[in-house]
Amino acid sequence: MGKKLILMILLLAFLNLISCASGHQENALENQPQLRELASIEKRLKQAVEENETFSLDLIGEVTNDDGTFPLWSVSYNQSVNSDNTRLLICAGIHGNEPAAVETALQFIEKLSSDENPYTSMSIDILPVVNPWGWSRDVRFNREGLDLNRDFVNFASQEATIIEAYLEDKKYDLIIDCHEDPGASGFYLYQYGNRDQTNSRSVIESVRDFDFPIEQDVNMVILKTDDGLIDAPLWGLWYMKLTRQLSMANFMRLYNSKYVYTVETPTAAPLEKRVEIQLHVLKKLINAL
Repeated sequence: MGKKLILMILLLAFLNLISCASGHQENALENQPQLRELASIEKRLKQAVEENETFSLDLIGEVTNDDGTFPLWSVSYNQSVNSDNTRLLICAGIHGNEPAAVETALQFIEKLSSDENPYTSMSIDILPVVNPWGWSRDVRFNREGLDLNRDFVNFASQEATIIEAYLEDKKYDLIIDCHEDPGASGFYLYQYGNRDQTNSRSVIESVRDFDFPIEQDVNMVILKTDDGLIDAPLWGLWYMKLTRQLSMANFMRLYNSKYVYTVETPTAAPLEKRVEIQLHVLKKLINAL
């Protein structure tokens, strides 16, 4: 990394700290009504695992707050010691108000469990709901008012700490993080630290073929969509780390995989269509391995 680039990153970090000194922490979210039952997720996960002996369901941690105890699960498929299999990680639900992402992860698990499986040469981990309290209340943040997707430097939340421990020493050939965007009008995709846009552009065109809108107008801190793609350079991830706003996908790209994508669908579209698009994108990215 050249000196000019380092100076630019440091300057951006300084300016960002001036303008965003309060960070991403909100007030504690008290008295939020429970709108969804985590027991429904647990039931579906257990049923899928029982139907396929190559699956396992693990409790990787529990989040405890004034509203109770909330489990974080991992579903693993086709894991074996000293395996040469391609390794894949799928994540969802770090923001609790993005229900299609969680439903996508659940349906992916169910299809993988019941269908004739095209992924026999892969070992797959799935984290179906990273923010269980937020999902149960349909809110973006966790109980303490933290945006978990900006907490992968400070690790102030129980959830991010659990995920960090889970990821320790793990390496993947591909990581896909499923999200939604209430402010978007179409589908878009992030790729991180990858100069080759071929796979991303192919995915976007395939979504367009569904007659589904492609997002043009999302603007991030230093990036914006280019016909449905946010192409985040590697130096941008180090910038986000310097400004202490590192997302889970950013963290995973720096430490766990060279190939990380974030899938975004607009919450304004019907839920069934959003899930259909996300499942299609998962399949496209996996088949491109």
